[in-house]
Formats: sequence, structure tokens, C-alpha cells
Amino acid sequence: MTSIKKIITLLLVSTSLIFAAENPVNAIKKKDGELQSLIKKSSLTKNQKERIKTLLNDSFDFQLLAKKSLANSVWNAQTPAALDTFVNEFQRMVRNSSAKKLEMYRADSTVYEEAKLKGTDEARVIAHVWYKGKESVLEYKMSLVNDSWKAWDLVIDDLSTARNYKEQFSTILKTKSFNDLIQIIREKANEAE
Repeated sequence: MTSIKKIITLLLVSTSLIFAAENPVNAIKKKDGELQSLIKKSSLTKNQKERIKTLLNDSFDFQLLAKKSLANSVWNAQTPAALDTFVNEFQRMVRNSSAKKLEMYRADSTVYEEAKLKGTDEARVIAHVWYKGKESVLEYKMSLVNDSWKAWDLVIDDLSTARNYKEQFSTILKTKSFNDLIQIIREKANEAE
């Protein structure tokens, strides 16, 4: 009787998790579809540019991406207030610079592989993107945040966004303080606005 209760409980928990969140591939497809329709326009209104930033913003878990962009020892050595400032400025920088580089999001066609799930709250989605006859492979590393799938890393043709930032920030932190790093990120965010 106890094993039957465990099986029923496991099935109920599994079912609730399946229906609690959208499929990670569908989450990407939906945002990508709207993004593609916007960036194909020859000129964008201010509202459309803001919508692009919102779509990019809603697709990423910037808290986790920011954390992965620093060595654990650096992250753990900061105050909560310093980390909040870092995450906010980092998010602004990534959001603004990504919106400026719309060409990298342009695609003629995209084919998504089935999501590879790890447990109930981690997934990887591979997308094959073709633009002007050239294929790029994108890998979205995702986590489930408040019942929504969010990417915390985007690997484009084997180049990891999180790893790239981690290498850049590590180099800066060899000669500058954490507050200096925040100021550099703030300036880059302002330049990209």
C-alpha cells in the first residue's frame, strides 16, 4: 500500500510539473517568432524597439547568467546590494547591446530539436538557424523560473555567452575592483542605449 501511494504521489507531482510550465521549445519558438517578424521590418518604431528589448529580456534568467559570468569566489565575496547592482547593470548591458545587434538574431528558417531535460527544472534546446544559406547552431541552456523557461546561457556555434563574459570579467578583475567592473558594465549599457 505504501508503494502504491508513492507511485500515485510521484505521478501527480510529475503531471503537475508537466502542466505547470510550457514546453521549453515552445517557449523559445513563441518569442523567436515575434522577434523575427519585428527584425525583418525595414524600420522600427520606438515601441517596436522596446518590444524587441522586452522579448530579449523575457527570454533570459539574468540573475543566473550574471552569477555564471563570475567566479564563485567573486560572487560569494559580494554584498547582496553589490550583487543587485551588478545584476541590474549587467542585464541593462546585455539587453541594450543585444537589441543593437539585431543582425545576429535574423533567420530565414529555424529548426528546433526536442528539448533535452535534466530533472524537472533544467533543459537544453538546440536550434539550427539558417540565414542567407549559412547554418548556425544555437544551444539554449535553460532553467525553470516561476513556471517559465528562461535561458541562462546561449551557445552560438560552440561559443558560450556565459563563458565569454566570465573570461572578460575575470581579466578585468585581475587589475580592477568589483565596483570598477560594475562601472565598466554601466558605461557599456549606457553606450548601447
